[in-house]
Amino acid sequence: MGRGCSESEAFFRLRKTEMNLSLNLFQAAFGVYSRLLPSRAASKAVELMTSPRIKAERRASSRELFHTVVPLRNKGFLSIYGSGPKKILLLHGWSGWIGQFKDLLSVIDADEYTVYAVHPAGHGESQATESHPGRFIESVLEAHEYVGGSFDVGVGHSLGAAALVYAQANKGCFDRLVLVSGPATIKGVLSRFARFVNLGQRSERVFVRDMEETVGLSVDRLDLLALAPAIKTPVLLIHDDLDSEVPVAESRALQEAFPRSRMIHTTGYGHSRLLQNPEVAREIVEFTNSPFRP
Repeated sequence: MGRGCSESEAFFRLRKTEMNLSLNLFQAAFGVYSRLLPSRAASKAVELMTSPRIKAERRASSRELFHTVVPLRNKGFLSIYGSGPKKILLLHGWSGWIGQFKDLLSVIDADEYTVYAVHPAGHGESQATESHPGRFIESVLEAHEYVGGSFDVGVGHSLGAAALVYAQANKGCFDRLVLVSGPATIKGVLSRFARFVNLGQRSERVFVRDMEETVGLSVDRLDLLALAPAIKTPVLLIHDDLDSEVPVAESRALQEAFPRSRMIHTTGYGHSRLLQNPEVAREIVEFTNSPFRP
């Protein structure tokens, strides 16, 4: 038994070393590429940024959780579960999947709520190969149009949280918002991705410009810190202090910008695993059902 465990641990350490080495080689090569051919490297970065990577079993995870799926116009889908009079919308992040909300779904009363979960283009049931923040926003607005009125609450994770803020600022789709691991600006998201693939400065500028053209919105219009002060609905922000993908400082900044908000911290769950934290699920349900308290 002990020998087997040590072999297993050694195997995973070796795999992690191999993955880190491959990533380092990729970043080094892409860095050189971006400095020699900045425009081509920027185009490749846009391709990488707009191509969701999701395992097939994760794409299919919603099928056992929801009883109805309806198509949306821009290659997205909407899964529906429950029969309650209140309406809740769920939206995962980039390359995410609806099954990430499984623990939250387990504590939502289906007789009290009807749950709507969005598959933006390129995610879940959608077979599109390309997606971007604009597709996330479109899917939210189409879901809002489908139900014919405001949702009692919207719950978004990561890029999904950003899409909910934009939709709320422009269409008032929600009575309350829950933003989990959300960014403060899309420009920050693009900058972090540019650093991850090691783009040079010139290439990064072209990359941001090309992403703006692809999405159809400038990064300034997707500045959530600028949009937040006009949103008067109650907002609950949840972020892990050790999030390595979206810094917790971004949610802290949003908390300061929203007129009516409060924030919950977790520690040790990272960017996505906090959705599996039972306490997080309970806090979300309590927020949706109780008078707002800052």
